[in-house]
Amino acid sequence: MRRKFLAIAACAAALPLHAQEAPAPVDIPVDIGQSVKDIRVPHHNAQGNLSLRLNAAQAERSSTTEFTFTDLQIEIFGDQGEEPSLTVLLPEAVFDQTSRRLASDRRSVIKGESIEITGRDLEFDIDSRTSRLTGPVSMVLTASDKVMP
Repeated sequence: MRRKFLAIAACAAALPLHAQEAPAPVDIPVDIGQSVKDIRVPHHNAQGNLSLRLNAAQAERSSTTEFTFTDLQIEIFGDQGEEPSLTVLLPEAVFDQTSRRLASDRRSVIKGESIEITGRDLEFDIDSRTSRLTGPVSMVLTASDKVMP
């Protein structure tokens, strides 16, 4: 239980969300029933800065609101949008545009400069840029002084 809390807290603390920001739509240019290879989908915050980028080997749209990604890499950027501060790796994930959440029931990894968190199931919230890992969760810190203020 403590490890799960640490994983959520570490990801949430790494990138604060400004409460006044209105969520921008996530535009994934794939038609229903269509499959696209090597797709990159940038997502910008209310100030126009790059917030995150979805990179996938394949994306398929199964309905008006649901997408399936294969070999998905989510790059999460800080407030300036220059370099990614965290990366989330998912072998397979489903994105629901209504809830604005990605979910995976396969082994997933969250990587940062000094942290790596691995878990069996992952849920990622596009708006808050936070993850929830469940199942066996492990965390490796390589420089603990960089994680906590």
